Amino acid sequence: TYKSVFVFVLSILLLRLLPRSLSLVVPYTNLARQTFQKVTTTTMTSKALLFIALFSHTSALHYMPGVQTETFERNDEVPMKVNALTSMHTQVPRDYYKLPFCQPTQGVKRASENLGEFMTGQKIQNSPYIINMLREVYCQILCQVTLSHRDSYELRTHIKYGYHNNWIVDNLPSATQGLRVDTGEKLRHYAGGFPIGSIRIHDDVAGGVPQDEAHLAKLLANRKFRDYDAFVYNHVNIILDFHQPNDEKEGYRVVGFAVEPMSIKHQYLNNFVWDGASTDGFTKPLQTCPLAGEGHLEKEYIAQAQIVEPFETILYTYEVTWNESPVKWASRWDVYLTEDHLIPAQVHWYSITNSIFIVLFLSILIASILVRNLRRDIAGYNALSTMTDEEREEAAEESGWKLIHADVFRPPSQYPMLLCVFVGSGVQLAMATFASIIFGALGFLSPARRGSFLTGILVFYILCGFFAGYFSSRLYKSLRGRQWQLCTMVTALFFPGVCFAMFTLFNIILAFMKSSGSTPFLDMVLLVFMWCGVSVPLVFGGSYVGYKQANITFPTVTSSVSRQIPEVPIYMDPKIAMFGAGVAPFAAAYVELFFIMTSLWMDQFYYVFGFTLIVFLILLITCSEVTMLLCYFQLCTENHRWWWYSFVTSGSTGFYLFLFSWGW
Repeated sequence: TYKSVFVFVLSILLLRLLPRSLSLVVPYTNLARQTFQKVTTTTMTSKALLFIALFSHTSALHYMPGVQTETFERNDEVPMKVNALTSMHTQVPRDYYKLPFCQPTQGVKRASENLGEFMTGQKIQNSPYIINMLREVYCQILCQVTLSHRDSYELRTHIKYGYHNNWIVDNLPSATQGLRVDTGEKLRHYAGGFPIGSIRIHDDVAGGVPQDEAHLAKLLANRKFRDYDAFVYNHVNIILDFHQPNDEKEGYRVVGFAVEPMSIKHQYLNNFVWDGASTDGFTKPLQTCPLAGEGHLEKEYIAQAQIVEPFETILYTYEVTWNESPVKWASRWDVYLTEDHLIPAQVHWYSITNSIFIVLFLSILIASILVRNLRRDIAGYNALSTMTDEEREEAAEESGWKLIHADVFRPPSQYPMLLCVFVGSGVQLAMATFASIIFGALGFLSPARRGSFLTGILVFYILCGFFAGYFSSRLYKSLRGRQWQLCTMVTALFFPGVCFAMFTLFNIILAFMKSSGSTPFLDMVLLVFMWCGVSVPLVFGGSYVGYKQANITFPTVTSSVSRQIPEVPIYMDPKIAMFGAGVAPFAAAYVELFFIMTSLWMDQFYYVFGFTLIVFLILLITCSEVTMLLCYFQLCTENHRWWWYSFVTSGSTGFYLFLFSWGW
């Protein structure tokens, strides 16, 4: 309901603010006439547009924005698509059809994708698998592939590095279904797809250690094995869950999708040998599959796994199983976003509680230090007016922040323009991050729309360029800067330019590695256009408005001669404090950062933006309090150079975030 209310309120604001010539009109109801009686109607087209916009959220409140329900009748074709291959051991996605897999008879066709999908390395294409609603398929032969030396090497290497298939049915990513080792219970894993195969390291290399997943991952990370056997999952059991709403009046809807991969060396009955091209091979029965009417292929039937070697013939087969489910279409993404409640919400609340305790501790510390000391210092400073000249000279010999009141607002002596540029870019990043989290929490940036979150971040960042220009130019003017055009140009080009240069470098590397993660040239041109055609003009517009504003007034007058800064002990060195101050804010957000990094580097879903918003606000408060406390201590040592100090103090949190991300 909150989505509907949000859209309804947003529609009212648009109708109030847009010119009458561009106004839209809601459907003709009594309530609508009373609410929008002052709005002039325009065309029937505009009425229809707003009608659809409102009622797509009011009549179907549970739908994720931008995703429409797909309903199938019995025996209707349910298309299945394949995405790029991914691995947790490397961040280089691969094209699915670069490996010796079966290809569609009508040719490989790429689905339309948005900018976010291209930038995240997704490459969605059609598949040769034929699936029909409610039609069970038993050990259907798909194709036969004979491996060459090159094919064998590529397939073995990708299996070694743990690449996973990422299939899609009705916009649902494939989950992995397997058996639990100790109990034999069937379990599903809802993130990261399913592996393309498995490996078995020879005993002399493994050292007699059981070849569990952790041990294999350790050997893989250290590159300690080359002598191993690779087995490809050439048989898949496609398990689809369907829901039938309103007693067969609206057809059937796909609400679940899982794949159970198996490796089996197929053989035909009566030693039939297929050339891979004739139609006889699709109809001949397989000795390695159950006979007709005996059910689906289970792992108990597997006598020998399909090894990957040169000149090995691999027969690909698949099965389709349909199960009725009580899960409604609106809730089908819940198991993906919560990993079937693998991580309870209490963990996030523990993280928030930990962060709140850190904030309370810092708040109490600041209150006890600042309130007590400032009250005492201010009282003593005000008492100077009642003292005699001799007493005033004795008091002037005291140390403290009150002695540098004529220097505390002196502009920084080193790189004042660069400081203004960093402040403006920081405001732009903070506002874009806040907007992205808000829209993600409201459900407008959903994993159901692949790439929408990254696209939303780019759009918000570009639109927030106005605020970057405004704050950088106004601060630069207050610091008595005169080259505001140069400051604006650097604000518009420096940080985005560094990011774009790094992105281009990595994109070139991925292109040379023939990875599907490389962004096409036309999308690079689109990024440049968004940057130069939208972001840069907004930065200049904000800078023009900011520079026209009055100077920021400071409460004290800056002296013409700078006061000498006394030496301080080593533990009060500002360099140590600047890089040590980020520990407390990082600790406040550590647990939630763990889940975010898991989502980034381990191909898992992250969709608890409500918790992210709370932690983000706590992080801002913690950074502010730490900066206030350390700046007070620095001013007490009569060091008036606090501009860069305050910026780097909070910014050092990003250094620890980088180290934490690098550790993954």
